[in-house]
Amino acid sequence: MRLLDDSDRTRARYADLVTHCESATVYQTSEWLEVWNRLGAEIAFVEVDAETMVPFVCHGQGSLRRAYSLPFDTYGGPVTAGSDGPVLFERAIEPMRVASVRVVDFAARMDSKNGAARRVTSHIVDVSKGYAAAAARYTDANQRLIRQALERGVRVDIMTDAARIDCFHRLHLRTVARYGARALPRAFFDAVFATLVPADLATFYLARRGDEVIAANLVLRLRDRAYDWMWVYDDRFPQLRATNLLIDRAVRDEAARGARELNLGASPNDRLGSVRFKQSFGATPFPYTVYAHSVMWVGMARQVRSGVNRVGARMRLLAGE
Repeated sequence: MRLLDDSDRTRARYADLVTHCESATVYQTSEWLEVWNRLGAEIAFVEVDAETMVPFVCHGQGSLRRAYSLPFDTYGGPVTAGSDGPVLFERAIEPMRVASVRVVDFAARMDSKNGAARRVTSHIVDVSKGYAAAAARYTDANQRLIRQALERGVRVDIMTDAARIDCFHRLHLRTVARYGARALPRAFFDAVFATLVPADLATFYLARRGDEVIAANLVLRLRDRAYDWMWVYDDRFPQLRATNLLIDRAVRDEAARGARELNLGASPNDRLGSVRFKQSFGATPFPYTVYAHSVMWVGMARQVRSGVNRVGARMRLLAGE
């Protein structure tokens, strides 16, 4: 295995592998990698063989350098046009020579000899038989909440104007602050809008009541698989059930596009409320694996940073209120 230069030739070869890889996700496309390029991250490719490559997004320098198969545990891992056996995680990361590496293996194309694996679950809505069949699997309570959202004047529109990204980002800041998570910069959403939307790989939705935007959603897609990647909301209006309506609109639109499934994202076992919410749309669990390796001091630094992020997020939320 060897590390390839991020050149036009490597990118072209990688894009061809994505085209011929049946299990490729939207997060493995050249367009998604370009988003991170725009934000200043480096892109690296490990060549496994003539038909297989693993993409990485890299941050930091020297002993602080970190590599992710794709940031925020989006679905990455090996991209291959072949059908050979699994790629060994430890071998794939050797050429990277970094202190911290994570690979999200959504298509079960990796293995580990050192027990570096952690099982994760996402929840997926089957839309292969159309919207009516998918909606019939909603719980009665969810169907009632969607009707209530409409009755209370909530409407969902597709965002076609880049100027509206301000609304989306404002809601994103408010949402992540409630969970003490690290917010993405406005530039990230600008890059997604500029890179993925023209390629029909992404759709931004805005939910409004009157002139006020109260919630939003970002749906990504590739071929017959869609990913409801980020819903954001103003927590002062929970009674309007805008998020339920946004996801229902995504189910409707992706079914109309001929999609097979809509992935509602990772579902941590300790967040039962999130799991039940996804199940109310008829979503069923789908397991996958995250492989990770970090030197000890990197793990300790990450814990400290997470604590600082949580405190900072809470302070921003209080200041906003």
